Amino acid sequence: MFENEATDFWNRCCYSSTRPNWFLLTNSILMKKLFFTCIAAVLLGAGLAQEATAQYRAPRRAPQRSQAASNTPNTVIKVNVLSPFVLTGSGFIEHAFSPRISGQIGAFVTGASISDVNFKGYGFTPEVRYYLSENKEAPAGPYVAGYSRIQNFKLTVQDESADKEYTATYKPIGAGVAIGNQWIFNNHIALDIFLGGGYNGGSLQVNTGTEQDFDTGWLDILGSGFRIRPGLTVGYSF
Repeated sequence: MFENEATDFWNRCCYSSTRPNWFLLTNSILMKKLFFTCIAAVLLGAGLAQEATAQYRAPRRAPQRSQAASNTPNTVIKVNVLSPFVLTGSGFIEHAFSPRISGQIGAFVTGASISDVNFKGYGFTPEVRYYLSENKEAPAGPYVAGYSRIQNFKLTVQDESADKEYTATYKPIGAGVAIGNQWIFNNHIALDIFLGGGYNGGSLQVNTGTEQDFDTGWLDILGSGFRIRPGLTVGYSF
């Protein structure tokens, strides 16, 4: 009897045509994030090892912007090429204020419709980076960063049987840390690989309907709790 009930529950969650396919959807997105996290970790590890070898072989110099460096680009505009795989589009702009420190602001938009639920949202990610290289100046080389994240999502549920629409908002705020490495090729082409982790917290605010009308599986997708933040961006520096 217990096995039959468990089987029925699994079938309703995974194959119901009237409610979102939470198990398959959430697992699909989480697996993609895990895959991209592994890629970012491998590429980042290789980049940091290469940078460490270069610093060991090269003579050290004081961290002050040289005459040549003052004529090189210190602003980068870039996009995260991994974001579309998790239903998101994101971009960043970074500016170096000194040989070691830069500031970055990121923005993203996201949205999808699954069964009778629609969600859309946006967010901003302010970030401060400290570059570690003795032989390069910001915004190039390995770095550590601290960031915050401000997000705003709107959820809409269409109850066709009752001919009603339920809406809610979710506005998590979070912060985290990251490590990464950015390369600037030919003074213009930028490649940035980073891997971070942070915590997002917030509560669901129901505008119409009740909390029971909104499956909490959406909160897993939208980023509640501890989240890993992998990234691979390409851009243009000037």
